[in-house]
Amino acid sequence: MAIVFSRLRTLGTSVLRAIATSICVVWIAFSPASALAEVVRVDIATVTPWLGGRTLGKVGAYEKVQGRVYFELDPESSTGRRVTDITLAPRNPAGKVAFSSDFVLVRPRDHARARHSVLLEIPNRGLTQANGSFFSTARGVSYDLMNLGSTALSDAFVFENGFTVAWLGWEFDLPEGEIRMNAPAANVNGLVRHSIIATSPGSHLARLGSSNSYCASDAAQPDAQLLVRSHFDEPGRVLPRASWAFAHVEAGKLVPDPCSIVSLDEFAPGRIYDLIYRGANPPLAGLGEAAVSDFVSWLKFGGVSSTLRDHPEYFSRVLGFGYSQSGRFLRDFLYRGFNADELGRQAFDGLFIASAGAGRGSFNHRYAMPGAAGNSVLSDLRPVDLFPFTDGMENDPLTGAGAEDGLLRLAEASHTVPRIFYTYSSTEYWARAGSLAYTTVDGAQELPLSTAARLYFYAGTPHSPYPFPPIKNSRAGSYENCGNFARADWSFRALLLDLDDWVAKGTAPPDSAYPHLNADLVSRDHVEFPNIPGVRFPAYMPRNWRVDYGPDFLAGGIIANEPPKLGQPYAILVPRANRDGNDSGGIALPEVAVPLGTFTGWNYQLPVLPDLDYLSGLVGSFIPFPATARERKASGDARLSIAERYPDRDDYVEKVRTSARNLVSRRLLRSEDVNAVVAESATHWDHLVSVRQ
Repeated sequence: MAIVFSRLRTLGTSVLRAIATSICVVWIAFSPASALAEVVRVDIATVTPWLGGRTLGKVGAYEKVQGRVYFELDPESSTGRRVTDITLAPRNPAGKVAFSSDFVLVRPRDHARARHSVLLEIPNRGLTQANGSFFSTARGVSYDLMNLGSTALSDAFVFENGFTVAWLGWEFDLPEGEIRMNAPAANVNGLVRHSIIATSPGSHLARLGSSNSYCASDAAQPDAQLLVRSHFDEPGRVLPRASWAFAHVEAGKLVPDPCSIVSLDEFAPGRIYDLIYRGANPPLAGLGEAAVSDFVSWLKFGGVSSTLRDHPEYFSRVLGFGYSQSGRFLRDFLYRGFNADELGRQAFDGLFIASAGAGRGSFNHRYAMPGAAGNSVLSDLRPVDLFPFTDGMENDPLTGAGAEDGLLRLAEASHTVPRIFYTYSSTEYWARAGSLAYTTVDGAQELPLSTAARLYFYAGTPHSPYPFPPIKNSRAGSYENCGNFARADWSFRALLLDLDDWVAKGTAPPDSAYPHLNADLVSRDHVEFPNIPGVRFPAYMPRNWRVDYGPDFLAGGIIANEPPKLGQPYAILVPRANRDGNDSGGIALPEVAVPLGTFTGWNYQLPVLPDLDYLSGLVGSFIPFPATARERKASGDARLSIAERYPDRDDYVEKVRTSARNLVSRRLLRSEDVNAVVAESATHWDHLVSVRQ
């Protein structure tokens, strides 16, 4: 071989390149890639014109492809070893674990006009959160993915810009008919905890076996326990076994039922009830992460033949998008190393991780509950907001030696770190432990983000925007203050293009913008919130503890401690407030930069549950300014009135336009969207000001 290469060195460079290329082609043809590919079949159920064949910008018409992807995973492969309990799952004759997922893909009919970028959204409980940001049916309303396209869009930004948009089912616990994954179950019975927190009196019954719960292995279980406690961090009191039963009520009688429990006494509002019992055969939740990894890899690199990849240029690069639960999924996906496929190739090229905060989720362990979101929304002490929180390596001194870890540790080791945009609303600091993503666990020092990441904080926006005009009550609950309607949708459009340019062209994105320690990031006790009549600044906020789930949780995904043992809480910081009560630091969108009131990331859901440190879950507050100086002085409101800020509507609108243009100059807003932003703000003035004059 040395003689051969010695002779090759005497050849011209172009000849060497040609020979090298042919060698690579031969290696690929005989490589084990096809044997390792986890996508074994792609069934296309329907191909239909998207939006009735409507022409979208210069891209033209789109089509929607819908079907199912079939996977086979070797338990001993690098991907397989990342999935909890895969060795306990049934195998096919080839020794593989088989599973499948629904998919929906919308692409330009003319591949020559396509952008060659896929935006793959991780569905949020079977729904899309891209609606309202990257396209719009009704702004802010989640949309059923399996019927996507049956309603005309009022806005088609992502399609007019040539993106192929895709969704893949990854969650096993959704009803049939929703975009989901069919996963095999592990052959094991084990410890499960079902939590009940009543917010109103009169409840005796709790259902098991639906989303975020599991049926019991049998209805007898004399050793099962029901505990009650008033605070997350206190030991529970065991209720007498005779005071409740695995049953449902039928014709006035208790009928044994492993999928529900009946308490003879009412569940007291504001108390935590933990049912500890033995469950049966949990589905392999972690296959959802494997499915996303393998599907993205197949889109980019190919494998099993399918007409879906007749034009592979559609899939030159893949960007992932996830909001809230789906964003936490992507953080967990990165942490567990799933962005490296079976051949070590990078799956996602870029990730847009929105409103995930510093957490991950209950996605890949025995008896996982993917819909559980943490204490901030009463998903009682689930493994959601877990160390490590930061991109880089960090040590928690309270958990002892060997506790150093980082979110991107495995991705860095495999050289598969994508370009990452993290975005925060104000609620991510108040209810999603957001500050821990870039501070030490004691809150004493700030740590850097990865050089491959940017963080954009949208000051004053809530995790879950409420409608405009402002309201206090909805089907989701009743709140002390009107719900916060501020939203970052217009800016998200610009960021998506920024992310794609960063991936495709290497164009540096806008600089990160978020509150920094010793400037705009402080403890709750140091927030100087103005005096606003009738408004209570929170005396507490949701806490996040160091949690011990047992010796086999970190390595094996098995929870032995239910409820878990709690250690010291982490130090969580929040943005400083300015004299209006609005957040300092980060990006001030026009409605917050030119405000008509105070926009917060917190609220109080009614009835208030102070024993649980519970605020509003994920809903913020909007508190309008006084209309005039006279009204301000009469009420004792510390904030300037609207009349003292803006001489008239025209002055307000011009200030909004100036603010929007400033964001355009920072590439945080598209110039094409300025007029729409201004018009939206003018509507806010007309409702909040004109009607009060």
